Amino acid sequence: MANSASPYSTYSDTTPQVRIVTDYISLLDPSDAPFIELIGGLDGAASKFQFKNQGKVVEWLEDTLTPLSGVFANAATIGTNATTITVDDGNVFQPGHIILVGSEKMWVSAVTGDVITVTRGLGATDAATQASTAAYTVIGMARLEGDDSDSIGYTDITSNSNYTQIFHKEIKVTGSEMVIDNYGFSDPYQYQAAKSIPEMMRLIERTLQYGERDAGSTTTPRMMGGYQTFITDNLASGASLSVAKIEDALELAYNDGGGGEFGAVVNPATYQKIKNLYDSSAYVRYAPEQNRFGTLVDKIVTPFGNVSFTIDRWQISTLIPMLRLENIGMLTLRPWQVEDLAKTGDARKSELIGEFTLCVRQDKSHAMLTAVS
Repeated sequence: MANSASPYSTYSDTTPQVRIVTDYISLLDPSDAPFIELIGGLDGAASKFQFKNQGKVVEWLEDTLTPLSGVFANAATIGTNATTITVDDGNVFQPGHIILVGSEKMWVSAVTGDVITVTRGLGATDAATQASTAAYTVIGMARLEGDDSDSIGYTDITSNSNYTQIFHKEIKVTGSEMVIDNYGFSDPYQYQAAKSIPEMMRLIERTLQYGERDAGSTTTPRMMGGYQTFITDNLASGASLSVAKIEDALELAYNDGGGGEFGAVVNPATYQKIKNLYDSSAYVRYAPEQNRFGTLVDKIVTPFGNVSFTIDRWQISTLIPMLRLENIGMLTLRPWQVEDLAKTGDARKSELIGEFTLCVRQDKSHAMLTAVS
């Protein structure tokens, strides 16, 4: 054992010195789940979708009103004297319908399969040569007095579905660790268990972004699709993001029957872009004596609906989903539970397990900006 030179100081021999360790463990790591909270928690779809049964595949039913537009399906150009026209779907017509093709109005007098008989140049409009696949819009109905009833087609009820996905984490603490003293916690098992649910919630939050729907098998996992699986209709480019582009996406949903209140999930960097769009003299005024500046854009009002923004650090930066919240939610098959496992060695072992899925109906009621920059 070596001798040390005098004087004896705090630097001379540190071995016997008592460590000063806080009896608290600080944890700074993102564990929130704003997307899940926005859509009603882990079981919000139970009430929104009115599910009555439980299973690993969940389905919901959807329907639409009869379409008011379509295209002609003629083999050749339609001359001004033609009164019989083949359409893409005759089931949407019945005698009395008034249609608009370009600037010409036509009145439907008979329907036979996919062939309609029309009166050309209705009212003040003139008969015009029409393309063989010209687009039409049903703009009204005028029935003959005393006419017999005529049938019309109907829309089929459709279904959509998603699969439940299992989330799991093992908690295993040795017998020795259970009895030794630790700074920051008295029970290492409870400490590790308490961390497990926040860790799993992060994975569910990311699954909402990236999930791929798959039925699974005995050798492949069953997986739920994320929102990108279901929101495929009202997509608009968000490149060089602007107020107009946000409203353009909402207009798509509005034209399809959507509107009202939307919830938008945005990445922090994307939220900063949105804030800068509205935090300007064009939208904000300050009193001369004010010395505090800046604003938070929690909600915007547009002609096509109001949008409330939720910042989510897990959200994909190039996407802004704008959601009708009554048409999206999560469903719980098995809520989070910690189950003790059989003891196989000198350790206490248990597992945290839960099973959930995402439900998204009425694709056209939502909108999404893509390629956001």
